[in-house]
Amino acid sequence: MRREQSGRRRRGRRVLLSILVIIVVLIIGTIWGYHHATAPINKAKSQSISMAEKYAGLEKETAFYWTNLNKTYYTVAGTNKQNKSVYVLVPQKGAQLRVLQQSAGLTRNQVLSKVWSQRNPKKVLSAALSVFNGQSAWIVSYMNKKGQLCYETLSFKSGKLLQLIENI
Repeated sequence: MRREQSGRRRRGRRVLLSILVIIVVLIIGTIWGYHHATAPINKAKSQSISMAEKYAGLEKETAFYWTNLNKTYYTVAGTNKQNKSVYVLVPQKGAQLRVLQQSAGLTRNQVLSKVWSQRNPKKVLSAALSVFNGQSAWIVSYMNKKGQLCYETLSFKSGKLLQLIENI
């Protein structure tokens, strides 16, 4: 009788240990997968911030945006050495950095307010500063009330509509 009970305890411990090992492996696998999936954008962010600090005098980073139209741009928002709020647009390849004074155009919140008031989307997916046809522009992607994907491109300086793609 005692042998049967100790055998059951051992099997119970083995089952419990097996379940714990599986849980630990799943947790480690999830963490590794997340890290592996986010590594490229984290690398691009750190490189963009370094370039903005080195070439545009960025002192403090407050936001990071990523857009991909015809070219990929990374935008770093922050303050420079003169304590002025700036946006630094960093192209993924090729061209030079663009440094924009935040006061020279619309802010992200102003652009979002404009899109919400004019389009009344179901959900805004992203709003990022980029370059469109050679000029600085805000790219806003959102889901309309019908659940269809839409893109709105607005001029950074004036807020004028440059492009509208609806119902994708």
